[in-house]
Amino acid sequence: MEFRLLGPVEVLDDSGRRIELAANRLRVLLAALLLQPNRVVGAQALVDTLWEDDLPARPRSALQTYISRLRTMLGTPIISTEPAGYLISADPEQIDLTRFRALVSASQATIDPHDRTRLLTEALSLWRGEPLAGLAAGALIREAVPVLAEERLHATELLLGARLELGEHAQVMSELSGLTKRHPLREPLWALLMEAQIRAERPADALATYSDASRRLADELVLDPGPALRRLHQAVLATDARAAAVRTSRDVVPHQLPSVGRSFVGRTRELAELDQALLGSIGPTASVAVISGTAGVGKTALAVAWGERVAAEFPDGQLYVNLRGFDPSGDLVSPEDAVRGFIDALQTAPGRIPFGAAAQAALYRTLLADRRLLVVLDNARSAEQVRPLLPGGRGCRVLVTSRNRLPGLLASEGARPVSLDLMDWEQAHSLMVGALGSARVAAEPAAAESLIALSARLPLALSLVAAHAAAHPTWPLETVALDLRRTKQGLDAFTGEDQMTDLRAVFSWSYQLATGSSARVFRLSGLHPGPHLPVAAAAALAGTTPERVRAALTELERAHLMSQVAPEQYTSHDLLRVYAGELASSIDKEQECRQALWRLLDHYLRTADAGDQWLRPHRDPDELPATAGSPYVLSFGGYQEAFDWFEAEHPNLVVLIEHAARQGFDGHATHLARTITGFLERRGLWNTWVDVMRTAIEASRRSGDLPGQVMAHRYRAHALARQGRLDEALSEAEAALDLAVRSGDQVAQAWCQRVVAFVLAQQERLKESYDHDVIASELFRASGHRTGQALALNSLGWLHASTFAEYDQAVEYCTQAQRLYQEVDHKLGEAATWDHLGYAHRGLGNLAVAAQCYRKALELYQELNDLYYQALMLQNLGDIEHELGDLESAGGWWELALDLLTELNHPTAEIVDSKLRSIDS
Repeated sequence: MEFRLLGPVEVLDDSGRRIELAANRLRVLLAALLLQPNRVVGAQALVDTLWEDDLPARPRSALQTYISRLRTMLGTPIISTEPAGYLISADPEQIDLTRFRALVSASQATIDPHDRTRLLTEALSLWRGEPLAGLAAGALIREAVPVLAEERLHATELLLGARLELGEHAQVMSELSGLTKRHPLREPLWALLMEAQIRAERPADALATYSDASRRLADELVLDPGPALRRLHQAVLATDARAAAVRTSRDVVPHQLPSVGRSFVGRTRELAELDQALLGSIGPTASVAVISGTAGVGKTALAVAWGERVAAEFPDGQLYVNLRGFDPSGDLVSPEDAVRGFIDALQTAPGRIPFGAAAQAALYRTLLADRRLLVVLDNARSAEQVRPLLPGGRGCRVLVTSRNRLPGLLASEGARPVSLDLMDWEQAHSLMVGALGSARVAAEPAAAESLIALSARLPLALSLVAAHAAAHPTWPLETVALDLRRTKQGLDAFTGEDQMTDLRAVFSWSYQLATGSSARVFRLSGLHPGPHLPVAAAAALAGTTPERVRAALTELERAHLMSQVAPEQYTSHDLLRVYAGELASSIDKEQECRQALWRLLDHYLRTADAGDQWLRPHRDPDELPATAGSPYVLSFGGYQEAFDWFEAEHPNLVVLIEHAARQGFDGHATHLARTITGFLERRGLWNTWVDVMRTAIEASRRSGDLPGQVMAHRYRAHALARQGRLDEALSEAEAALDLAVRSGDQVAQAWCQRVVAFVLAQQERLKESYDHDVIASELFRASGHRTGQALALNSLGWLHASTFAEYDQAVEYCTQAQRLYQEVDHKLGEAATWDHLGYAHRGLGNLAVAAQCYRKALELYQELNDLYYQALMLQNLGDIEHELGDLESAGGWWELALDLLTELNHPTAEIVDSKLRSIDS
């Protein structure tokens, strides 16, 4: 068995399978015991950790219940009860934290830098994120996490010191630059950075680092630098680098700010404006600032640079979203989707996320109400796109970037405007020096100024020009300038928006650096409408394999035409994407572009179909449209792999569905909508599901795909019902049923009858719902469709029990459904039948049998990690014990149910709480 604390709290069994600990308090209890392994942890200390000030009615009894439940879930008797509390017996090798500490200790006992590097690298590889991530445990987090974070940072310092001894000066310098920004008051990091700069024979940089460290320490702590920093400083001044080579011995917090992809220089005035607007102590401080300016002027770079610069002011982290307000595809990110992305970034349990955009926006504001967090809303089109994303509370700050000034936001929200213009000559010159080196620029000052003028001091253009010159280190800068003048063309696509520069000429420079295959990949990338370009998608566009396309993407990244934003994920500035699309239209034949888009859609459709088979193994088969050759398709090793792919790719998939429909690929649009529906339902993305199915309805109608129309209307009905829009849902369900009848497909008719029954049941039109379920059951039986038949039979059984009190009939129906579910190995359906059987037997007075049914259902729901239905089964078990007169046992079940319902933020928690109070009164 393996216990993990250095990240989300997890337990793996001997086979490496994760043991699900659904309730937050179970994970908190386990973490509290594992932080002191093989030592007694006092019972009162555990009670305080689990409940703090919100104690249950019988805290010791509740603690015993949780200990018992944890023992059962671990499946091994490693938790023992002691007179003073509880003790967990575990081999130190079983716990990642104790292994980490042992490896760090071993590293400090050796003088060989190779051994130290190996041991410390292994130690730090055990970390999977913030320690104890995802726990809602105030006291434990406050006390344990800072200690663990300090240990991690100390190990990082030791590793960087060892790597310096091995001569890895350049790599260590790069890492330390980021670490000193995140930990500006930590002297050992500054000392390591100075040491690295000295060893790399960059004394000027070392002096600048000392100056920066001194200023920060003085401003924040009113302290002078310590002995190690002073010693290094004196060594640099004495120009004796060898004497300075002294080896020093020594939060779920989202960090979503992207890399800006190029060096950031200047903008001192604008940074100061942002400081004053959002953090200033003189005058009123705003909660929102808007950076506005033309395309390519560096708005995102400024926002990210400021966010990194003031990271210490926002201990709860940063949220970031590209709203794609001016994306060439025209597909903006809706406020609803952005809110949902933020909720997910804060690692909110799916069961706690309510239905509906308004409820999710309220949850988002609640989550941020007591935090000090920076929210960066990049590339906004309008104030209407921004307003729903503004958090509540006083602690958060919002930084918006837009090509528009967003006057509505300035007026209604008191946002502070920060206008970003072209770089001044000094800033532009600094950028050129940073890219080309001071000697090369100083040797040809006139040519350097000419390049700056030709780039119109636009940061995007300057960066590309500098990259072009850096790629030809032997060329005089005057030759570079002549080459730019020769390739200059009109920038028709942007003249209405920005008449002060000619970007196409600058872009063409970088494009000319690319070889034939890389140039083609760049052109075809302009056909991808989504927010990011995965390697596999690039391979599909080019009609090759990921292995072959990676070299092209690397070359494009070196040319600053693309940037890698995550492993296997690339993107580029929206102006570059427009330019790539223009090139594809002018150079590649129309048929080639269409074939490339066809290959891309084939790749996504067949990969999504393969993933959906893991998410919905009992779905009906889908006949996919014809392919443009042999598409490259990803394969998945299991449910989680497939789910993770959908999680990463669903923004692309949603955009592609709309794009496919616009480009005449109606079959792909319809079937893509079907393959993504299981994920959208599982994630509760109801708004997206409704919109996707509207597109599928229109696409299938245009193509005359009658089964596709049935599918799209049926799923849209389901999504609308989930949102509580029941009248609209019924209209869609009836439309689906009418089309299914016209098609003559009995299975399709049965599914549509089921969705009509589902909507009617929510409208409490139970007799009508029952009639439709009967028809669905008969149709499924006639078609030999066992899964559908089981669903209909189980629904009929529930209606017989809950509506008509015909419990014997209910048992008969549910037992038939259970047998069918077991034959097809449908665990979720089987769990539902045990639940309904429990209800029926309870109605018959067979309480012991009912309890047994509920326990069976609970076991299956635990296996499926369905928290809501686990809570319902626990509540049902408590109800039965209460009817039997065992109040203590009833209270124990209800305590567990209340814990889960509270974690899910579900309104029925109040009902369970009132039951608990009733047995205490």
